[in-house]
Parts: sequence; C-alpha cells; structure tokens
Amino acid sequence: MHLTLLIPELLWPEPGDPLAFDGLACPSLETWLGRSRLERSPPRPLEAILARQLGLTENGLAACRLQGETNAPQAADRQWFCADPVHLKFHHDRIILGDASLLALEAAEVEALLASLNATFPDLGRFHAPHPRRWYLEAAADLELPPLPPLSAASGRQLGSLMPESPRFSRLMNELQMLLHDHPVNRAREARRQPTANGLWLWGGGALAAPAATRIERLGADDPLARGMARHLGLISDPAPATLADWPPGPGRQALILLEHLLAPTLIEDSEAWRDAMARLERDWFAPLAAALGKSIARLDLISPTAFGVLHWEIRASDRWKLWRRTPPLAALTRQLALSPENMP
Repeated sequence: MHLTLLIPELLWPEPGDPLAFDGLACPSLETWLGRSRLERSPPRPLEAILARQLGLTENGLAACRLQGETNAPQAADRQWFCADPVHLKFHHDRIILGDASLLALEAAEVEALLASLNATFPDLGRFHAPHPRRWYLEAAADLELPPLPPLSAASGRQLGSLMPESPRFSRLMNELQMLLHDHPVNRAREARRQPTANGLWLWGGGALAAPAATRIERLGADDPLARGMARHLGLISDPAPATLADWPPGPGRQALILLEHLLAPTLIEDSEAWRDAMARLERDWFAPLAAALGKSIARLDLISPTAFGVLHWEIRASDRWKLWRRTPPLAALTRQLALSPENMP
C-alpha cells in the first residue's frame, strides 16, 4: 500500500517553547524523517492541500463540505458559500477573527440567528445550518463575492489583513456584523459573559465541479470537507482510525488518512496539549509505521501544513536501510526551519 498521512501542525510554531518540547520523545518519527526526502513549499491552507491531493481545485469547497454533512440540503448545481459564524474581538485596537469552536451555540440560538439572516438578507440567497459551527449560504444566482481564505487559515488573524479591497463587500460584512451584534441571542450571550456570534466568514464559494481523476482510492477522515470530497469523487471512505492497527486491510492500495490530533491544540495555543497529542501519535502511528514499512506499506508520504510552510516527507521501503542518515530531535528541526526561509539543504 502507498499511504499518505496528512497531519496538520506536526511542528509546534514556537521553537523555543519548553512546554511543547521538554520531555517529548518521538524516536520512531525522528528516525524515519531522517531517512526520508523532505520538500518544503510556501504555506497553504489545509483545505487547499486536501483538494490538491484528491485532484480537485479550491473552487466549490463549500459545496464539497456540504456533501459531507449529515441531514444537509443537496449541493446540486447551485453555488454555495461556507457562512461560518465567528466571534470578532478587539485586541490592541485591532479586530481579531475567532472561529465557532469557542461559541458552543445551542440549536435554538442557531435557529433564531438564521431566521433573522434569511429575513434581512433575502437578496444573498438562503442560509442553512446543518451543524451549529458550520453554516452555509445557498447563494442567489447573481451573487458574486470576492474570495476569502478558509476559516482555518483566518482564525486568530487581524480582520483587516484578510479583507479584499472591495467597498461593496466591506459594507456587506459590516451589515451582517451589525445585525448579529444587536441580535437578542447575542445580547443574552453577552449578559451571560459568553462569546457572541457577531460575524460570518464567507468562503469556499462555487458550485460542485465535475469529479476529477485522482490516484487516491480510499480516504480515512472525520472532517466533513474530506468526507464530502470522497463522496463527490466516489472514493471508499472510512472514519479516521484511532491507530494504524485500526486501519483494516481491504480495497484501495492508494490511501490517504487525515489525522487532526495536533490542529486544535495549535489553534488555541496549548503547547502542553500539543505535546500530549504528539506522544499519542508516536505510540499509535509513528512506531507502528516504522514496523510496517517494507511489509504492508511500500511507500509513505507525510504532509503537514505548518507555520514554516508545507512540509512533505517521502519514504520508500528501501529507505529504511539508510542507517547512516539522522535527523535532529523535533525541537532542533523546528529551530532549523524557523531560521531558514528557504528549503533546507
């Protein structure tokens, strides 16, 4: 089997953080990283990397994600946008974008917010919320919006640095913010000292494109965008396994597994949680992979979007005999990448 692992944030973004690296032992990962070939490319969002691996473009990501939702309307040939609720907060006189994972919106709150959005902005289309954190806009036929980066690439960043130079779009975003800010749902949340859903992030616009040819035959992922892509392409799709041992043999000699253990700790800047998740990956994935290479696995690709760019390691079965090749511990590797803006020698 040719296995591709897509693991966001494999390297902690702060090289000197002792809470992330002190006491972290990943001997299996470090051994096979040292015997692999590394390609480093400029930063790209996880969603874009996933699309590229599956032979898709970044157009229509919202429609693809909708395909992966439960009890969602059919994407059909209409244009959709992700319209994810966000919490906009002031920080040092700047507006910072937060994602919906911190909101914990109740079903009744979502229903009330969507009812107001649909009543106030019928010219945009119709809003849907198959999940409290993932909302969608079924766009009106003539609606044109400038592209925004995926929410995963925008969270925690200054709003002004993300916005396109479009007065019309800025006006629309302000109108959405005003309605949400003054909504009774958010007034009540503010009184309870809960974060408010005071903005929408409109990204991933487009209609479903024709299914593409892809080398991947089987996908393991819990992410709804990945599930939707698999459904759109007609791939064998399974939930992300907890361990390598839980990935049963079967059809699909070209497989991709998305492991998101490190993503949430990085987004909330919890270096201790990241270190604990790395230890679990070492035990459940990296150590078993070292044993499986050359047996059930002929080639392994590890792809990770990080603060230092997209890192792509490739190792083949024959590389396991390159005993003379070494890689530094993860902390030293992170420092080396941080100091080098270009590809490592």
